[in-house]
Amino acid sequence: MANLKRTREDILKSVVTTVHRQGLTATGLSKLFEVSGASSGSFYNYFQSKHELGHALIDFEWAQLQAHVLEPAFSHSQDPIEQILWMLDRLEEKQLREPKCGGCLLGNLIVDLVEQEPSFRDHLMQVFSKWEGAIAQTLRQAKPQLKTDIDLDHLAEQIITAIEGAMLMGKLHRSDIRLRRGFNLARQTLKSALIVY
Repeated sequence: MANLKRTREDILKSVVTTVHRQGLTATGLSKLFEVSGASSGSFYNYFQSKHELGHALIDFEWAQLQAHVLEPAFSHSQDPIEQILWMLDRLEEKQLREPKCGGCLLGNLIVDLVEQEPSFRDHLMQVFSKWEGAIAQTLRQAKPQLKTDIDLDHLAEQIITAIEGAMLMGKLHRSDIRLRRGFNLARQTLKSALIVY
């Protein structure tokens, strides 16, 4: 069973960059077979269709976000505000390392897939709800530092919206400057909710 899981993950890892850049809709099966190094039989052993691959990529990217951004932030600092700022720094750094600011894969998949099939909309909404929920939970731990009239769920939503907007505009303009300005807006959104900053 371990080999099956590893092979499935190898395919996901090998196609994620291509899908990130080109979109799943625009990437033909022959290209997916090529970049994954898998035969059609091997590929279909794990994914019965591109539709199923799309759902697997959503889960894969969410797991990557948790493992490399959310979970490390909690061990980075005891201060929940610093944890959120650390998350923003890591996401911004990742985008700056990518050629021409590739955008957020999950955000790109919204544009690419949600109008095709309701299940993609539902799946992506669940993932973004979990992400917003993780930010909101962190904000609840920071409540003594925040202004009393702040709606924490709304603030978490604003932060995620600013993050996604930053990555989308960075990708559109292929501009590090636009990307940095967008992430600074996300930071400012958080800092403006603090009692003192």
